Amino acid sequence: MIYLQKFSSMNKKLKTAIKIILFVGFGIAIFMLVYKDFDFGNFFDTMSAIKWGWLIPAALISLLSHISRARRWQLLLETTGEKPRFINTFFAVLNAYFANLAIPRLGEVTRCALISRYEKQDFSKVLGTVVSERLLDLILVAILTVVAFATQANVFGDFVAQHPEIKDNLAKIFSPTTIIILAVIGIAGLCLLIVIAKGKLDRFKFCQKISKFIKDFWTGILCLKNANHKAGVIFHSFLIWTLYFLMLYFCFFAFEELSGLNVLAALMLFVAGSFGMIVPSPNGMGSYHFMIIQTLIIYGIPSETGASFALVAHGLQTVLVIVFGLFATILIPVVNKDK
Repeated sequence: MIYLQKFSSMNKKLKTAIKIILFVGFGIAIFMLVYKDFDFGNFFDTMSAIKWGWLIPAALISLLSHISRARRWQLLLETTGEKPRFINTFFAVLNAYFANLAIPRLGEVTRCALISRYEKQDFSKVLGTVVSERLLDLILVAILTVVAFATQANVFGDFVAQHPEIKDNLAKIFSPTTIIILAVIGIAGLCLLIVIAKGKLDRFKFCQKISKFIKDFWTGILCLKNANHKAGVIFHSFLIWTLYFLMLYFCFFAFEELSGLNVLAALMLFVAGSFGMIVPSPNGMGSYHFMIIQTLIIYGIPSETGASFALVAHGLQTVLVIVFGLFATILIPVVNKDK
């Protein structure tokens, strides 16, 4: 029996190690593909031209966004009937970002485990509040995306007009036949999701996971509905994403070539970068850079400059995640030594 337990433990560690290697390897592969023609030698030569002072307020804003996210989570956790200490939610959030560098979404489980352990709360209830957070974030990203594309439609229109090949490709993609096919697939997919959500296909393991995800999603909606501090939750939701945006916007001023872009252009870039972070690679490695570079090209910024900006902006985020994460990892057991 002991040997079986040891084997099971070793098997779990091996699976975790393989996941880390795969995700990190995937991120490195995308990064190398994006930067295969980039002149790193020239980048290091031009580093002296960057106004590094603008990155200091960007770093402070990043810290404020973590504080706001921790406070929002604390308000949602109070919906479960408990009132966790802010210091624990703050350190748990920092740990979550740190854990995501190894395996995307691992941080969500990590922070729930930390609160469950140090605040003696039920893990499933804590996880429900994280689902609520993700739902709020999804809504905010959707709003920002609509605003960005609505206000920058003329920029994209001009870019497409200057590149006839893109216009031809878009015409093919959005042809009546394609739209009808996509509509049929969408309706069929929606019907299938309803069947899965009702548990009709639970005999398949994959369908069980989808069913659980849908139920968790519904739990998140109920958690928002029953929140004790709805105004505070909504306020911090907007504040978090405003601070995320401002962090990127301050990085603009570190580059002379980008300082001429307006706030709406920065918003479009922020939305593009946010979609790049969705890809399952460590902190959006590679995919974030690709989205930033391609979006800046639309605004007439050379790909070399865009690549340099993406390196600095993403590098700052990653360094802060590591520094704050290590800080939180060391201190959370210290502040909870009585537990």
